[in-house]
Amino acid sequence: MTADAPRPAFTSRTLHHVDLERAAVGALEARDFRRAFALADRRCRILPHPGARAHLLRAEALFRLDLMDAAVASVAKALELEPDDLAAARRMMAWGDGLARIEAARSVARRDDDPDSVRSALLLLEQSGQDACARIDFLDEEVKGWVTWRGEDDPHLSLAQADQSSTVRLPADPDHRFALNGRRAASFRLMRPASTTSQRLEIAQAGRVIASIQLPANRAPDRRNAPQRPPRAESAETPPLTIIIPVYRDFAATRACIESASTAVACTPGATIVVVDDASPEPDIKHLLGELASEQRIRLLTNAHNLGFVGAVNRALGETDTGDVVLLNSDTILPKGALQRLRSAVQSTPGVGTATPLSNNGEYTSFPVANRSNPLPLPDELELLDELAGTANSGIAIDIPNGIGFCLYITRECLDAAHALSDDFYRGYLEDVDFCLRAAEAGFRNVCIPSVFVGHEGSRSFLGEKRSLVLRNLRVLEHRYRRYATECAAFLLADPLRDCRAALELKLLANEQHTAAPHVILCGSAIGCEIATRRCRQLAAQGTRGLIVHFRGDERRQPAAIFAPDGGAPQSIALDVATPEGRDALLKLLVDLRIRSLEIAEPNRIPGACLAQLTQHFAYELLITDTRLAARAAIGSGLHPEWTGLVEGARRVIAIGEAAAAFSVSVLGLEVVRPSDPSARPARYSAVSGPARLGLLALHGSAAEFRFVRALSDQMADADADAGIIVLGTTLDDLKLMQRTNVMVTGAIAVDDVATLIEGHGITKLVLDIGEPAFGHPLVDALLATGLPAATTEWLPTPPGRGRTTDLKLQPGLDAGDAAAAVLDWVVEDVRLHPDRRSGRHRLEVGARLP
Repeated sequence: MTADAPRPAFTSRTLHHVDLERAAVGALEARDFRRAFALADRRCRILPHPGARAHLLRAEALFRLDLMDAAVASVAKALELEPDDLAAARRMMAWGDGLARIEAARSVARRDDDPDSVRSALLLLEQSGQDACARIDFLDEEVKGWVTWRGEDDPHLSLAQADQSSTVRLPADPDHRFALNGRRAASFRLMRPASTTSQRLEIAQAGRVIASIQLPANRAPDRRNAPQRPPRAESAETPPLTIIIPVYRDFAATRACIESASTAVACTPGATIVVVDDASPEPDIKHLLGELASEQRIRLLTNAHNLGFVGAVNRALGETDTGDVVLLNSDTILPKGALQRLRSAVQSTPGVGTATPLSNNGEYTSFPVANRSNPLPLPDELELLDELAGTANSGIAIDIPNGIGFCLYITRECLDAAHALSDDFYRGYLEDVDFCLRAAEAGFRNVCIPSVFVGHEGSRSFLGEKRSLVLRNLRVLEHRYRRYATECAAFLLADPLRDCRAALELKLLANEQHTAAPHVILCGSAIGCEIATRRCRQLAAQGTRGLIVHFRGDERRQPAAIFAPDGGAPQSIALDVATPEGRDALLKLLVDLRIRSLEIAEPNRIPGACLAQLTQHFAYELLITDTRLAARAAIGSGLHPEWTGLVEGARRVIAIGEAAAAFSVSVLGLEVVRPSDPSARPARYSAVSGPARLGLLALHGSAAEFRFVRALSDQMADADADAGIIVLGTTLDDLKLMQRTNVMVTGAIAVDDVATLIEGHGITKLVLDIGEPAFGHPLVDALLATGLPAATTEWLPTPPGRGRTTDLKLQPGLDAGDAAAAVLDWVVEDVRLHPDRRSGRHRLEVGARLP
């Protein structure tokens, strides 16, 4: 970071992300790779969410800095966001290794139009053992592409739809551009017959399948003369319910699904199971389905050719004339009472077109963490969750933007209005969403029934292709339904299912009273929550489960969110402790949990009435996370009178790390307990040249941090110090600071980012205590573990002969100007001791002692 480097103004907040990308491109062209990294890295950390381009800019800068692992990780992120990005695939093929490199080669071979890139990809695939490959492009009227292989037998291309298929031979073309080094190749182009259903195209050679894809229908079905089904009969007779399960692969999951569905059907009058064998290639599946059909436990439909999920479902729907249906993925598990309760809930809720239960893996309806693939519970746990959901959320239906296809209940009236699943979506992703949005346009409700819980393993098919297919189909969906993205964003923001998840969690916690009592930590800020999460990891290493109660407040409400940092339940419980009723509810919850111990961090941020009530009922401990218990931030100042009683009532005081222990002893005058927490071994980083670069950790986004950075920047500029400031985190006004020539602000960072940030920015020293210290914060210790020289607050005098001469110890209570002056002297001393640093000739091994 040099003063004469060209810099954008960074004055536009709305276009800041665009300015960063443009500046990163300019820095790459100027071969200023550290600055290119700094700009691209910040772009990847701010809103709006970065796309593949931003991550590729970051990857390019990292590659030029010879930080290969970090560069490959950035390319992987780009591919996660845009799986079809050819630039990212080319880089992964050139820089990556293992499966990621092979997947990138497949992507390049199948989609790149540059012959040289394709030849490189084919060579790499052949070296990995794949000696055949094909590219297939299709439109409504034709399909074309090429295929390469080894061996004398020519491949055959077959196109199947419904119950008919055609096959053509693809003779080898010796002049084909990919027929090299003994590899044979052929191109093809053929017309597609008109079809209202999907088509399966397959290329096979010498008994093996080289490529197989599902082509969407190229003609819309004629519904003008479709028979009108009668409306739902108003009678005491229970209408039939058909469970449709398409099956293709995964014998174990298929067997478990059908067995659970059979048990659930036995508890649901009028329910039957229809299984569609979609030309499964697994003999075990065919044998299982044959046995079940012969025992009349299922009705079996067998496709002669693979039609994909949509084709299989639509065939079953076409042969199901009456009653409601449930579309069930073959990797789901139905609790025994789920179907009956789901049907009853739908029948008692007006206007329902589709209904989706809660699930461990159900997107909107996921539990305990929404919109995440949570682990599949064990069978007994799943039955318990469904039973508890039935009592916690009885009679509730929550409208959602669309149903989720893993277990989708569809009423007969909705089927009559929306008809079958659409064949417009390639490879069977998001067709359930399209159906639900068509149902909504017809006036039906898509709801979640939170009184039912169904297990879902999650997709095991298509592996790395899935995200590419989903994104491709999502673009079609958003073009067709313009308001869909906005409605989804509004739903996620409002999270109307939170109360239902919380109700289930309360039931689950009450049922877990026989399990080991948890350790509960109270905190009141985002920083305190990070420290509490680290503390829970320490407890987990000792076999104790930790829960966190995070107090957040505004002028009207004081919510206390109770959650498990390990991702298990609870995650959604929040009680308003501004009211006596809310405080009593929190107290009752903790009493019912029979908590092992209560640990209090940040007592100044916990509502006083709630803190008093909890400390009266529970034995408690104190966790030192900041300096707020002190009369003032000075050695020997002692406890603030306000907290004397709280400290005297604590069973013990806990301090994470040396700084917290030193502060507790020298300032508060307390004896503390330090839990075991193995420190990371100091890392060793490559030598760096050029100006000094200070990494300043900003955790609070406070005025004190902002004033310190501004003061240090001014003093460096006045002293003409050849040094740069990299603020690790966010500040009150990032753009205002970045208008200075010697300041870069990264944006929010995590522990896993530390190594890349140190190396990418070329950071030579650290400043960790800006404003209020955060004792035990994971980022503080991660930066200390780098072994870089660090400026920290000196709470206890360092004994002679101990400590590093490269570090700077700051006196407690310094104002921004004095602290900045001390840091500047520290930096200037380094430059004076190493005069060649300015010219770039000196190379300092970071972490080594200075003479």
